Amino acid sequence: MKKIGQWLLCVFGIEAVGGLSGLLAGDIAATYATLHKPPFSPPGNIIGIIWIVLYALIATALYFILNAPSRKKVKNEALFLFGLQLLLNFIWSIVFFGGENFWLGVVIVILLLITVFCCLVRFYSIQKLATFLFTPYFIWCIYAAYLAIGLAIKN
Repeated sequence: MKKIGQWLLCVFGIEAVGGLSGLLAGDIAATYATLHKPPFSPPGNIIGIIWIVLYALIATALYFILNAPSRKKVKNEALFLFGLQLLLNFIWSIVFFGGENFWLGVVIVILLLITVFCCLVRFYSIQKLATFLFTPYFIWCIYAAYLAIGLAIKN
């Protein structure tokens, strides 16, 4: 039962971070709807659903990292990278959609992409399942970088 509670705490915590970011960014859907979009842009109504799923996967990966047997130094490096990517993720929506500062948003999403990749590398040395769970997020970040660059150019 303790492990389920830890997992739920990770999920609710990460989902709350994502929700707070969205709240502070304002009406993301309305802003997105008004933008000139690059090819292969998703419809705005599915993006929120995708993020809910991704945050659950990210949180589950965190749970596995926290509970994996590993050297303290290696785990601390992984947790630092995890925290950094979460911070970058948190501020991206606020800057990009809330502040409509598209080019700064591009810089942030590129830093996010690099940090998520570093997480994947570090996670692989600790817990392979966490790496697997984090991979869809990395793929989405690649796509988000494409979208951010496209939106910045077109707007």
